[in-house]
Amino acid sequence: MATYVFWGVVATTLVSGLICSAMAVIAWRNHDRPAAAAFGWLMVAAAAWAFMATARLLTDQAAGAYLFDRIARAASSSTAPLVLVFVFSYIGREDVLTPRFVGSLWLVPAGYTVLSATAPFHDLVAGPGSVWAGAWENAAVLTVTEGIPSQIDLLYTYLLLAVAFLLLARFLVRSRAIYRLQTATVVTAILVPVILNAATQFHRFSHPGVDLTPAALGLTGLVLGWGLFRYDLLDVRPLASDILVDELPDPVFVLAEDGRILDHNRAAETMFDADPLCGRRLSDVAPRLAERLDGSSVYSRSDPASEEVTYFDPQVTSIDDQHGIERGRLIVLRDVTGQQRRQDRLEALQAATQQFITANSVERIAELTVTFADRVLDQDAAAVYIHEDDRLRPVAASDALERECTLTELTVEDADHPVYTAYESETIDRADVRDSGTTMPFRYLLLVPIDDHGVLAIGSREPGAFVTEDEQFATILARTTQVAFTQVDREHELRQSRQAIERRNEQVAFFNGVLRHTLRNALLVIEGRANHLRDHVDDARKRHLDRIVQWCEDLSELSEEIEAINDTVTASEAQRLDWVDLGRVLSDRVDVLSEEFTDVTIDVTVDDGLTVLANDLVEKVVDSVISNAITHNDAPAPRVEITASEIADRVQLRVADNGPGMTDEMKETVFERNVGASQTSHGFGLYFVSVMMNLYGGTVWIEDNDIQDDGTRRGAVAVLEFQQAETQHTSRSPENERT
Repeated sequence: MATYVFWGVVATTLVSGLICSAMAVIAWRNHDRPAAAAFGWLMVAAAAWAFMATARLLTDQAAGAYLFDRIARAASSSTAPLVLVFVFSYIGREDVLTPRFVGSLWLVPAGYTVLSATAPFHDLVAGPGSVWAGAWENAAVLTVTEGIPSQIDLLYTYLLLAVAFLLLARFLVRSRAIYRLQTATVVTAILVPVILNAATQFHRFSHPGVDLTPAALGLTGLVLGWGLFRYDLLDVRPLASDILVDELPDPVFVLAEDGRILDHNRAAETMFDADPLCGRRLSDVAPRLAERLDGSSVYSRSDPASEEVTYFDPQVTSIDDQHGIERGRLIVLRDVTGQQRRQDRLEALQAATQQFITANSVERIAELTVTFADRVLDQDAAAVYIHEDDRLRPVAASDALERECTLTELTVEDADHPVYTAYESETIDRADVRDSGTTMPFRYLLLVPIDDHGVLAIGSREPGAFVTEDEQFATILARTTQVAFTQVDREHELRQSRQAIERRNEQVAFFNGVLRHTLRNALLVIEGRANHLRDHVDDARKRHLDRIVQWCEDLSELSEEIEAINDTVTASEAQRLDWVDLGRVLSDRVDVLSEEFTDVTIDVTVDDGLTVLANDLVEKVVDSVISNAITHNDAPAPRVEITASEIADRVQLRVADNGPGMTDEMKETVFERNVGASQTSHGFGLYFVSVMMNLYGGTVWIEDNDIQDDGTRRGAVAVLEFQQAETQHTSRSPENERT
């Protein structure tokens, strides 16, 4: 009767097969996890090996023993390639597992299986007749004699296992520390059946037909499967232990995927006086912290004893395995109290900047400066001194200062006083004013000059109270105050300038009005007397009266034009600019000038729909430019070409002639004020054109013409660029006129 040892081996091998089968089913249900597929096929092969080994131990038929042994051999041959595939998957090298590479791993096992299946037809491997019975532990164990192919397959198996262990060892050495423990576990789980197999093959401590390797594979499957599908090949807590050591200066937590605290350091335990922390959810321990783990805001915590607020910046690090799957989160709370306070000061200064901008007096600006200094700098007092009449007069001071003394008592007239010295030297100073002879109640001062306006003084009763950060923010505050003071001064000067200009404009308008009124009355009188004399002179002398009347009409028209120009110059842009059809203006002026200058050829090419921003005086502008091109043209056949077109967002008018042209110097000075009408054309001249184009928001310049005459370039081109009316929005637009 078989002993308990025999039945123990049978039961262990059978249980091993059941465990491997169960692991294969679990792997199939969790096939989306990394390495699960390779692990599942490994378990299928191990289960087949264990079940066939069990059946061979229990059978007493030679044919059955041979069949079970061949199937077990085929399964065992596939185990080593599957182990190597699992290792490649585990270390994250799935890119190596191409169909060609995986297929090459099964060349030897497939060949051995084919030889075993065809054994009756050749003598390369043992056939059914090689089965023999041997006694072991009072039981008859049927065994199949092995041949050379079996030894080759065994050698190949050990070769693949050696490669697998080398890969694991390399990964163990080169990988991050948090993966070393789990890698060591994988190595141990695979090494146990390998050791038992080697012992069975090279040290016959039992019957040749008894192999303990399939029995050990159940332990391998149980360890790898339990860790892979239950604890992800080790819990997150031991994976992050090395990181916890590196981050000890700040509070550190290790969280599971569901937000439970798995581990923490002493700093975290000290900050959150709750015992125990492990196993509790972070949202229960620190609800506001759990809400700020997205990194978008700062977490603050106040100390109940000191009432001091500490600010932390939560740094969240994902704890990923070698497959890039998140297994947990590492939370590091960086103390950013100093940075947060600086940011609060800057935000407060930014908020106060708008008040500085809108302040309309030196006194109001000084009050804002003192208020901000009291609120942000955390010192005892502050004051703003203004320099006037060779003294520094305080215009604003903290309540703490005014409770101790009056502002008059704080006035500094002594040039050797630290406050005065800081003002004159324009350097930041930290002074002790105990022996300065003033009634300053705060002995220690931080003095920051405000350019040539005065000094910002920060006071404290404690020595060494001013740190570098206080000096930096006091400097920023002083510069902001300086800008506000300068703005007030400039606005005051601007108001005075505007008032002076308004008075001067009023005076000019008054005298212009008087002049025009007197001139018009005089012209009416002259014209009336000339007409009265018309009936008392002979026909030969009437031409002189006609000349007098014509001059009176011209001067009256000139007076009206001057009035229009004056109105344009003094008007606002919205009042002076209107939409003008440039094509119509050119057509009208060319018709008039063509009748006046009959010997000149005028060609006009104007695009349709050209509307510019100008006013009624644009006719005079165009007339001046065209007249200048005509009157100074000395060519035998004078010619003027006028083109107008749209250029980008502008309208360009070009007046080209074939006259003598202009020198480069003349091009630069022709639009200047000292070039009169006699040098350009009748009327106001080209200076008038330059002034009006500037008022229209346009430009004007002179270019050389491209006309060739006897090999030389002649002629000039006057270029006027206007704003397009369609690109502007003025109060005179048709849309506004309709509303």
